[in-house]
Amino acid sequence: MDTEEMYRRGVADAEQGEPHPFYYQHYYQYRRGYDRARRSRGLPGGIYDVRRRRRTRLIAIALLLIAGVVVVLVWRGRIWPTAARRPTAQPAAIVAPAIPTRTPIVATPTPSPAPPPAVLHAGGVATVANTQGAPLRGRKQPSAKAPVAVSFKEGEQVRILEGPVDADGFTWWRVKGPGGTGWSAQQSKEGAIWLVPASDQ
Repeated sequence: MDTEEMYRRGVADAEQGEPHPFYYQHYYQYRRGYDRARRSRGLPGGIYDVRRRRRTRLIAIALLLIAGVVVVLVWRGRIWPTAARRPTAQPAAIVAPAIPTRTPIVATPTPSPAPPPAVLHAGGVATVANTQGAPLRGRKQPSAKAPVAVSFKEGEQVRILEGPVDADGFTWWRVKGPGGTGWSAQQSKEGAIWLVPASDQ
């Protein structure tokens, strides 16, 4: 293809609006014809001008986007607070330093469970009480009709040997004291307790 034909081809492509990239880059006459035809119609130059315009447009769009992001960040106070948004300095409150308190490490005593109430039982000890100063009679058998074998003084401690036996409306225990052994009633019919477990004193 001679130079004249390349020139005419460049003019023809300029009228269509799109240059042939290979011809435009490698053939001077083609580029010359294309650029002259474009300029004669009042249009920008060749392919390089088109690319430059596109590049310029992309740069302008990118700059606009960056400017928009900066404006948003400034408005939200992320980059630097504006004077209106900058908090006014408040005087620092004077706070007394906390003085650590020393808590002594002491084992908390665990309360021991209350002992169960003492009850009369064989092998235990009882105290003669509530007889109004009269002696507590000890009989030969657990019966109110049995003869008296021994007497126990009020305040005297006795050891329980046997019992209990219910008879004649009383609960009887065979007890042993300093004066001897006999069957004594635990309490009167009115509820006065005569034989009190020793731990109840």
